[in-house]
Amino acid sequence: MEEFFASLYEWFGLNPLYSTDMGDQLRGWDITCTDYIGTPWYVIIGWIMIATTAFFYTLQYHIIDSSRWKNKTHWWIFALIIVLANFLVAFLIPYNSIQAGDYCNQLNITISDCVGFGLSNAVWSFILFAVITTIPVFRRFSNNCRHTTFWKP
Repeated sequence: MEEFFASLYEWFGLNPLYSTDMGDQLRGWDITCTDYIGTPWYVIIGWIMIATTAFFYTLQYHIIDSSRWKNKTHWWIFALIIVLANFLVAFLIPYNSIQAGDYCNQLNITISDCVGFGLSNAVWSFILFAVITTIPVFRRFSNNCRHTTFWKP
C-alpha cells in the first residue's frame, strides 16, 4: 500500500511539487537515518484523504441530499471544502514534524516541501471526488443530488 500512495503522491515519478528528501520522510525514513522504519506518512495521509473525500461525498449526496443543495455550485463548494481540508492535513502533519525536529537531520526538508505535498494531496482529493461523483452507480442512491456532478447540475 505504501508504494501505491508513494507513486500517487510523487506523480508516478515526476514529483514536481516537493523534494525527494520530503518523499523519504513521508515513506518512513526514521530519525536515526538508518532505514524506512519510521511512520509511513504516505499511507496514513492517503487513507485520511480517501476517508475525508468519502465523508464529504456521503454528506452531500446521502445525508444532506436536499433539493436546495443539488446545483453545480454546491458541488464546487463541497469540492473546495474537500481540497482545503486535505491540503491542511497534508501540510500540517509534515510541518509539525519539521517544527518538532522529528526527522532525520540529514534530510533537507523545507516549508515549501510541505506546501507542495499539501497541494499534491489536495489535487488527488479533487480528482477522487470528481471520479466518485461522475460515476452514476454511486449517485443513484441519492434522491435529490443524483444528477449533480461538476459538469452538470
